[in-house]
Amino acid sequence: MGKVDTVTKKYLRQNSVFADIFNFYLYEGRQVINPEQLRELDPAELSVPYGADQRGEPIQRYRDLFKALSAMEDQRAAYLLLGIESQDEVHYAAPVRNLLYDALQYARQVDETARIHREKKDYKGRSRGEFLSGFYKEDKLLPVITLVVFFSPQEWDGPRSLREMMATEDTAIRSLLPDYQIHLISPAELSRTDLGKFHTSLGDVLGFIKYSTDKENLMEWFQGERQDAVLGRNEVDVLNTCVNADLKIQPNEEGVTMCQAILEWKADLKEDLRKEITPILRAELRETVTEEVTQEVTEQVTQQVTEQVTQQVTEQVTQQVTEQVTQQVTEHIHLTDLKNLMCNLQITAEQAGAALGISKEELAQLIQKL
Repeated sequence: MGKVDTVTKKYLRQNSVFADIFNFYLYEGRQVINPEQLRELDPAELSVPYGADQRGEPIQRYRDLFKALSAMEDQRAAYLLLGIESQDEVHYAAPVRNLLYDALQYARQVDETARIHREKKDYKGRSRGEFLSGFYKEDKLLPVITLVVFFSPQEWDGPRSLREMMATEDTAIRSLLPDYQIHLISPAELSRTDLGKFHTSLGDVLGFIKYSTDKENLMEWFQGERQDAVLGRNEVDVLNTCVNADLKIQPNEEGVTMCQAILEWKADLKEDLRKEITPILRAELRETVTEEVTQEVTEQVTQQVTEQVTQQVTEQVTQQVTEQVTQQVTEHIHLTDLKNLMCNLQITAEQAGAALGISKEELAQLIQKL
């Protein structure tokens, strides 16, 4: 079993998370399934083709997770069997695999029903067909729902139904083929409204996976109402394993806050920006000034850019300086830096603004004051 399977199963095995994902998929997030109503079952699906002679080759498959739901419905016990298959890669035969799991479970129920009838010896008054099948007219099966959870930011491009896997395009034949649809939760297909329907950390985990390939969108999402979210060790293990999140939990802490993670990401972005700007400035300056002046001016401009980015990060996170004073100081610095760069480097205001990391909207306002 790979590490991805291990950490995702450990996370989804929690009854609160297991119930949350089915409440989202079945009931749009309404809290219908109570975690306390869930009971873990053996994930092994073993069945022998049933019949009067009880002979046959056993078939066995192992699910990822399988639980039974018991609740009261119309003054009687109602049961539902729920299974989860976790994936970090697209399974291009998922419809067949899930169909086999569900079919084996239904066959197992038929076998168990027949066994109970044999033990009770309640054949009196039953038809020959009921006796041979071991399944009486009034006997019913417990419904089984298998849900695939895709722990990847990529789109699921595999088949979602059995018919999609069929080679024939003959409409007459296809109309007679039974179909089987997979039930899929893919982060790439979840909207922000969808993510808000979860009631456990699962919404944060799936949201993180969805935006994991775009740090700007990831920070934007978590800087809103999710900035106080705390990811525990199970959640961090899932994200570090599935999308290389590189989240770190200190030894004396139980989890990591998204506010703390955002600070680390911004520091990384600042360093990336510094590394990107420095060679560009060197190349432009080398064309007009000596190497000695190039080195001096490049270091000065790099320091100014670093100070501006650091100031922006500090202002956004700490909010210790009032917006009015910050705006005045920043505008003055930007105007001065723009003039210096334009004069020293003989570049346009737009080029100077890009080097300083000034937004297009702010730059347009500053140009009017030059």
